[in-house]
Amino acid sequence: MSGPDRPSDKALEIHGRYLTVDGHRIYLDEIGSGGRGAILCVHTAGMSSLEWRFFLPYFGRLGYRVLAPDLPGHGKSLLRQWKPIESIHEYGEILCQLVQALNLSRPVLAGCSIGGDIVLDMGAHHPQDWAAIVCCEAGMRNQTFPEDFLERGREDAGIPGFHEFTYYRTAALCGRGAPAERVREIQWLRRRGDPKIMIHDLLAWNRHDLTQLASRISVPTVLVRGADDSGISQDAVEQTRKAIPGAEFVVLPGVGHFPMTEYDGFAQVVESFLDRHGF
Repeated sequence: MSGPDRPSDKALEIHGRYLTVDGHRIYLDEIGSGGRGAILCVHTAGMSSLEWRFFLPYFGRLGYRVLAPDLPGHGKSLLRQWKPIESIHEYGEILCQLVQALNLSRPVLAGCSIGGDIVLDMGAHHPQDWAAIVCCEAGMRNQTFPEDFLERGREDAGIPGFHEFTYYRTAALCGRGAPAERVREIQWLRRRGDPKIMIHDLLAWNRHDLTQLASRISVPTVLVRGADDSGISQDAVEQTRKAIPGAEFVVLPGVGHFPMTEYDGFAQVVESFLDRHGF
């Protein structure tokens, strides 16, 4: 892009700000002019907007307004009355209010892991409010973890060394093709998360069920799965594809559970999807 339509250097800087939404103090990163529309990016369990730091500048340069909030209790966002959220749908409704507060008109939704669940939920419950959906490493029903393991995590002594568990599990979730420095970055990000918030996120992931509602998603949808992701099965994503009318499915070889951080080519995959649908 060149000439008068080229975004200014200032437009390509990531800016952070706070809003109060439904009593939660929400932090978000933002970049871009929005000439081609808006993209709202939702992070994984226990994490923050930092997971999208490579994705935001790419689409900012293409003329999109790209926003990545920290979910309540994550990163720089605070919880209303300090009570962790344990519902994918509740997260989705809070983000719908955020979209309204920002005056966004039918943004593209992009989410990974619980973020993928959240954007699918938003698409099913508010199908006319979005331009398109990019769902990564998630599906309409995910029962990944033993319920009693997660329930023990509610107690302070329930899962000792949870930060270490998260640190090493993160490496196992990354793909064989991920650069070593990216794996270390993802491990660092996940080690920073609050264990209690992570546990509640995973309980929400385990219990979320869109099997009766996925067919209501009526906008262009692409499901993305890293071939090396042990967090969700190929079959679970394939069943989700079948349930959503016209949904596409892209498998990324050598990529794991964090495509937006592991794999620079992920942005091109999303760009190609948006181009095919005229965005």
